[in-house]
Amino acid sequence: MTTIDNNGWKAEFIRRALTLTPETVDHFMGLYATDCDFSDPFHSLKGRKAIAQAYRSMFLNLHAPCFTDLVIAEVTSLPPEGETRPDGEPLELAARWVFRFAVGPGKPMRAIAGTSWLLVDSRTGLITRHEDHWDAASLFESFGALSWGVRYLRQRVARAALVTNMT
Repeated sequence: MTTIDNNGWKAEFIRRALTLTPETVDHFMGLYATDCDFSDPFHSLKGRKAIAQAYRSMFLNLHAPCFTDLVIAEVTSLPPEGETRPDGEPLELAARWVFRFAVGPGKPMRAIAGTSWLLVDSRTGLITRHEDHWDAASLFESFGALSWGVRYLRQRVARAALVTNMT
């Protein structure tokens, strides 16, 4: 891409994310700059290769992982179709999604809602920064022995919040 097509770029990102499989990781990574920064509750990665490996690991360690309910909102205004942003100003987008997976075959599907903040180079149309925000405790609750501990901590924090609000 040499310029960002307002709706075309968002539609392409959504299409690639919703159809992400081990076989399509490299195609999805075509939307990322070679030296892109990526972060989520477990990773702080630099570069397209490292990010691609994190996606591949997701498919190796979880059963039937997929993204659904993906919606993208513009944080900064897009230029008219076919034009670049003034002075190469990056485009900021927020994406809301649901990540669905099971911890193994025959196990119940789980869902974690999250948000991604994307910084896109307006000249190349490539993502230069991708920040994922989601509740990591929700993931821990999916795994046997950890689930009890996380539920216990959530209850303790909830009770402490009630006591604090009463004073």
